[in-house]
Amino acid sequence: MALEKADTPNPKGGDGRKNHHLPGSRSGKSVLLFLLLLLGISPVYGEELSAGDWSDMGNSQVKRGEYEKAVASYDRAIEMDKYNPDLWYNKGLALTGLGRYEDALSCYQRATKIRPFDADLWLSRGAALSALGRCEEALESYDRAVEFGPEKAEAWNNRGTILADLGRREEALESYDRAVEIEPQDPLAWNNRGTILADLGRREEALESYDRVVEIEPMDPDAWNNRGFALHQLGRYQEAQECYDRAISLDPIHEYAWHNKGLLVPTLEEDTEDAFALSRERIYDGADSKAAAFPEGDGALEEEQLSGWRFPLVIAAILAAGILLNLGGKGKAFGLNSILPTLNRLLPLRDRSLKRR
Repeated sequence: MALEKADTPNPKGGDGRKNHHLPGSRSGKSVLLFLLLLLGISPVYGEELSAGDWSDMGNSQVKRGEYEKAVASYDRAIEMDKYNPDLWYNKGLALTGLGRYEDALSCYQRATKIRPFDADLWLSRGAALSALGRCEEALESYDRAVEFGPEKAEAWNNRGTILADLGRREEALESYDRAVEIEPQDPLAWNNRGTILADLGRREEALESYDRVVEIEPMDPDAWNNRGFALHQLGRYQEAQECYDRAISLDPIHEYAWHNKGLLVPTLEEDTEDAFALSRERIYDGADSKAAAFPEGDGALEEEQLSGWRFPLVIAAILAAGILLNLGGKGKAFGLNSILPTLNRLLPLRDRSLKRR
């Protein structure tokens, strides 16, 4: 699964984006409301506040991560102005922050009925449907988003992600191409493009996309891991190791980089094996080389038997990756039987860093 941009609570009206304002002067109330919020005090006399005041309060609460309070504030605003699509949109963002995707979807559906030509609303609706695993419906929403906002790179990126999830890789690539054409400095779209190209076997082009990612985000360990993955697939093992090393230097517990680096041991020259040792000392226990045969698998590296200390070194690397995966809550702890089948399998990073707008 490729990375998808989903909704981050970013309310309309609080960041220069469009918002529905009610008639009449609110300057005095706004100053008072600001002071109360600055002190962390909620107004007691709610009946004295307008829908706009409650909306502003909800926006401020969202920015502080107080999503439950924000939902309550938006509810008060909606009671006074239920046909304002921005209020429904903002409530949906707050619910998204709470992981309540069904409720968020209901809000986005209300918003799109009121303002059916707003690309942002369809984009958010698609993200909620995607989070619920309703991919076909999400695609329909993203189709509407790119129809009403053809220059929104984020909509094209998310459309590509859903198409990839549906196995429609060529169409997904077209969407990612459009996303990077509109926003050439978007590292997420370049990463997703690289993932799809790698899946399609177009490895050189995948590497070019990952090159762009590390150019834009040189301090992102995920980007270096993915670049290493592309080089690994191309048989450029020394360069791949350098990328994995860079990822690990930026994130010492990056489980995917440790795993992928462990797969490089059979390919390295003697002078680079020393540099790889997890403890900076050679790991040797006299393992029989005949016990180190690798099972076959799709996309596997050339089968080799490891002699001496090299086999336990690989096992140590994969064990380290397994421990890190378990500590991060990403899976069960590995036993030896579950480690061995993974030795020939690379792990391109696809869904570890779900980014939000």
